[in-house]
Amino acid sequence: MLIQSSVRYPVIEVVSQTPAGRLNEDTWLVMQGGPLGERIVLAAIDGATTRLTPPPLQRYLDTLPIRLTPAAYSARVIRDSLARLCAEGLFDDPRALLVEANADLGRALISLFGSLTLEGMCFPEDVYAPLAHDPRLVRLGLPVSVATLAEYDPAAHELQYAHVGDTLLLIVYEDGRVNIPMRAEDAVMDSDLKRTALRLREYYPDLSMRELLQQPEIRTMNLHNALHHNYVDEHGLPQPGQGIGALNGLPELRYFVQTGRVSMERVRLVCAMTDGLEWPASAQEVFTDDPDEAKKLQRDRRLFMGAQIADLGLRGYLSLLRQAEAADADHERYPRMKTHDDATGVLLGWTGVAYQTVV
Repeated sequence: MLIQSSVRYPVIEVVSQTPAGRLNEDTWLVMQGGPLGERIVLAAIDGATTRLTPPPLQRYLDTLPIRLTPAAYSARVIRDSLARLCAEGLFDDPRALLVEANADLGRALISLFGSLTLEGMCFPEDVYAPLAHDPRLVRLGLPVSVATLAEYDPAAHELQYAHVGDTLLLIVYEDGRVNIPMRAEDAVMDSDLKRTALRLREYYPDLSMRELLQQPEIRTMNLHNALHHNYVDEHGLPQPGQGIGALNGLPELRYFVQTGRVSMERVRLVCAMTDGLEWPASAQEVFTDDPDEAKKLQRDRRLFMGAQIADLGLRGYLSLLRQAEAADADHERYPRMKTHDDATGVLLGWTGVAYQTVV
């Protein structure tokens, strides 16, 4: 008697690319996880540009054998912590892994500052004085990362994820459908920056969108947006609805971690990626006043992105993305802060093998 069956084997692809001459502030992770090492853990981690660099942190970075920015330092601390925690097997939950990695970053920063306070950061008086009225502004000096962490359980054929910030988890189904299960926490603030830049065109009609997004007004807005990282109100109470999840060492992170489980039934691939690998939103999507049109354009963009990754793989897709970015050097078609950002992705797919068994 012949019994026909099939087996699906996991396949991993990783890309992590930065523009020439720049330090890559992204990191990534692929490991075995679970009690018996039967699960696959994957993560994309993006070091966010630090608004203000505290002198004690800079002195420490200057002692390292390799040159690191605060963003790259943060991303590497988080990656190394996640790797250690997965290897030790003490946490069986992606959310707990992110929370504990954030605590590791906090402990590393306390060893430099003495405490996670503005006073501990030892800023010069001209920097400290404008911030001293609000202790929440300590967030402007903390090195920050955002991350998407996922664990695939082959026995349950299920993916469990934990997420903070503007990295994302892309799920592409066999029929071409695309799912990004987490909400985009910083979409409103990012849109506000770009809409402000568009309004500046009234005063600077000869400047490109790339130049408008570098104006002092935009830089000031972006500086103070850091206040929303693991945001608390004036009473110190966390406000997830108003804030952005960020791995910055502050314990309030635990209120901002997004989590979920997704069945991998009929899934072709999943990809954890930093925002630099996401296909950028068009000017029409960014600036439309019609919410329904914006949703449709976003949906179409993500379907395109999923189809290209499924057909070309991450390397082929990244090449296509870089070509589109280079062709839009003035950022008019795709309004964005950088022409090319660090782009990192970890793709988990499956290849099927059919076989027959004689019984």
